[in-house]
Amino acid sequence: MNNRQITPWAWIPTLYMAEGAPYFAVNTLAMLFLSEMGLSNTDVALYTSWMYLPWVIKPFWSPILDLFGSKKMWVVVMQFIVAIALGGVAFSAPFDFWLNASLAFFWLCAFASATHDIAADGLYILALDTNQQSFFVGIRNTFYRISTVLCQWGCLVLAGQLFEKNTVDGMEMIPAHASAWSTVFYIMAIAFLVLSVYHFAFLPNDKKRLESISAVETYGRASEENGCSSENGCPSQEGIVASLKNNFKSFFAKFTGRELILALLFIFTYRLGEAQLGKIAQLFLKDTNENGGLGLTLTDVGNIYGLVGVIALMVGGVLGGIAVSKYGLKRMMFPMLLFMNIPNVVYIFLSSTQTTFLPTIYAMVAIEQFGYGFGFTAFTLYLVYISQGKYSTTHYAICTGLMALGMMIPGMIAGYMQETLGYTNFFIWVCICTIPPFFIAPLLKIDREFGVK
Repeated sequence: MNNRQITPWAWIPTLYMAEGAPYFAVNTLAMLFLSEMGLSNTDVALYTSWMYLPWVIKPFWSPILDLFGSKKMWVVVMQFIVAIALGGVAFSAPFDFWLNASLAFFWLCAFASATHDIAADGLYILALDTNQQSFFVGIRNTFYRISTVLCQWGCLVLAGQLFEKNTVDGMEMIPAHASAWSTVFYIMAIAFLVLSVYHFAFLPNDKKRLESISAVETYGRASEENGCSSENGCPSQEGIVASLKNNFKSFFAKFTGRELILALLFIFTYRLGEAQLGKIAQLFLKDTNENGGLGLTLTDVGNIYGLVGVIALMVGGVLGGIAVSKYGLKRMMFPMLLFMNIPNVVYIFLSSTQTTFLPTIYAMVAIEQFGYGFGFTAFTLYLVYISQGKYSTTHYAICTGLMALGMMIPGMIAGYMQETLGYTNFFIWVCICTIPPFFIAPLLKIDREFGVK
C-alpha cells in the first residue's frame, strides 16, 4: 500500500490509542499493581517515578529515529516491544522474582512508549498535509483520551472483578492479586501485538518521502548551518548531532539570564503539588481505614478515577482552551493556577473524614480533576509559547523533558512524605507545595495577545 491508498481514518485512531495506553500502563497501572502486590507507598512512588526517565531524556535520542528506518518502522517495532514488556510483567507476576522482573519490564515499556511518542507524532506530521493535520488533531486527541479510559477504567475494573472472583469470604483461593493483574497485562500485551501487526499493514509506508521531508523540515536549517545538506546525504550522524547541539543552544539563547531562571522555576514548580498528589491519591482511595485510607476496591477506584475523573478532566481541558482563546494566556494564568491547585484541598477533607459515601468521593475527585484539566491548559500553552521560533518542535521536546523531570523528582519522595506525615498532613503538604508558582507567574514575560483567537 502507499499513502494515497490509505485513508488517515484507518490508522490515526488506533495509532493514538496505542500512544496513550502504555503511558498510563506505566504511570497508573504499574503504581496500583505494585501496591496491590504488597509494596509500601514509599517504594511504589520511588520505583514508578523512575519510570518518567525515558520521557525526561527523550529529546536527546529523538534524532536517532531520523538516522535509521522510517517512522512507520519505529512505531511498529515499539508497539511490538510494548507487547513483549507487558507480557513479561504478566508472566512474572505469579513468581517469587516478580518484583525485579516487573520493574525491568515496566522500564522497557516506558522506554518503548517514549520512543513511540516521537515516532507516532513525527509520522502524523510527515504523512499528512497541513489541512489534514488540522482536521485530525481533535480526532487524535479524542482517541488518546479513549485509551485513558480503557486503561484507567477498563483495566482497573477488570483487575478488581478478577480479584473478587478469586476471593471468597476475604480469603484468597489462589494468589488473587497476581492472577488478576497477570490476566490484565496479558490482555494488553495481546492487544499491542495485534496493533503492531495492524499498523504494519495500514500505516503510511513511503520511506523515501518521510526521510526527505524529515531532513528538510526537522533538521534542514540547522544541518545547513553546520555544513550538512541534502546533496551530501543529510541527515547524517554528524549533521544530526550538530543540529541537536544547535537546537539546545538556540533554546537557551531565547532568554536573558533572569527570564531563563524564571521559566525553569515555573516549569519545575507548576506541577510540584500535583506531581506528589498523583503518586498517592489513588493509593489513598484503596488503602485500608486502619492506615488512614478509604478502603475502596480496585473497581471503585477504576470507576472514580478512570471514568468520572477522566470525563471531568476532559471537560476542564476543553473549557480551559475556550477561556484562553477568549482572554489570552497572560490574563488567564493566575485564574488557571487557582483552578489547578485549590481543588487539592478535597483530599484533606476526604482523609480527615474518611468518608465511605461514594457519591461524595465521586464529587470530590471530579472537582479536583476538573480543576486539573482546566489549569493544566495554561501550563501546556506556556510551553508552546516559549517553544516558538526556528526550531519549535525540538524546543517543545526540551520543554516536555523538563516537565517530566519536574514530575519525576517530587514523585520520588511522595511516598516517603506520605508515610512520614500520614495522609491528612501529606495532603496539607501538597497544598503548601502549590504556592511557589503563584509568585513566579506574574514575573513571566508573556505576550498579552498570545492564545487569543
